[in-house]
Amino acid sequence: MAKGPIVEMLARNVKFAAGYQAPPGLQEMASGIRGTGKGVVVLSCSDPRLNPYQILGIDPTLKATMVRNAGGRVFDAIRTLSVLQTIGAPGTIAIMHHTDCGMTHFHDDVVQQALIEIAPEEKATIEGMKFGEIKNSIEDSVREDMAMLRASPLITKSTQIVGLAYDIKTGVLTEVTDWPAEKSGL
Repeated sequence: MAKGPIVEMLARNVKFAAGYQAPPGLQEMASGIRGTGKGVVVLSCSDPRLNPYQILGIDPTLKATMVRNAGGRVFDAIRTLSVLQTIGAPGTIAIMHHTDCGMTHFHDDVVQQALIEIAPEEKATIEGMKFGEIKNSIEDSVREDMAMLRASPLITKSTQIVGLAYDIKTGVLTEVTDWPAEKSGL
């Protein structure tokens, strides 16, 4: 039996469901987006302080979906992004990182140590894992992820990759450009 905050969430769902109107079916929606280039996937952090729908003003008129994970990191989302590309062929993938992200405070070594305490028998496996730490600026982590996404053989090369940095204190969202030529090796 559910307890804690989930009880309140289930009660709120009863109110939501009372006035619910079903969206179009997946096949209908996907076929309407495919080929238009208007579909957008936003990859962002799972931090509960962020509401990408609000931040980006997304409503039903904008064909956008969300992928969220710790840090909003691409390496963790490639599988999902490639599946979404197969279903709806979005023309744009936006990567949004934010200031004061947990991954700027809890680096891989800290996460690894905590997990080793939970599962000491998995120490070797855990020590070989990456968790998406952000050691430099969020703009640099966005650039890293943009480069990784562009290099992925699972993402269509015609997909527009956009980087975004969100300041959690001001609410300001800025576009992140690619690495300067001297950093990119060009």
